Amino acid sequence: MKKLTFFVSKIRLERKLTTQELANISGVGRRSIERIEGKGDDISPSIRTLCKLADALEVPVTELFSYE
Repeated sequence: MKKLTFFVSKIRLERKLTTQELANISGVGRRSIERIEGKGDDISPSIRTLCKLADALEVPVTELFSYE
């Protein structure tokens, strides 16, 4: 899950969005986004949550799982 955490945060920052802005756009709670990005407890987000985040970030959900 470390790669997922990194890429959600990286894409959000590239789009110059705060966690609150992403929460507003995606419908996913700000605290959940922070946890997914690794700022809190480890979390295993549902596919539905990942799809909401991908849609809000305007990327295919598969991009959240990419490796550099």
